[in-house]
Amino acid sequence: MLEKLKDHFKEVELSCSKCGKVMEEGERFSVTLIMPAEKQMPVGQLDKMLAKRAVNITCGECSGR
Repeated sequence: MLEKLKDHFKEVELSCSKCGKVMEEGERFSVTLIMPAEKQMPVGQLDKMLAKRAVNITCGECSGR
């Protein structure tokens, strides 16, 4: 039970879908999401929600290409 609780608070690294670069604090990036139904609306920490729900994440360099 304690291990499951620890995993819940573990930080999630967001990485670019094209080049694999890990997003850092203060960095600009683009995300593509599919609008979920109201009952399935994601709630929680932004990084965890994006890691779970994003179709793709691109860093500022790759999104400008």
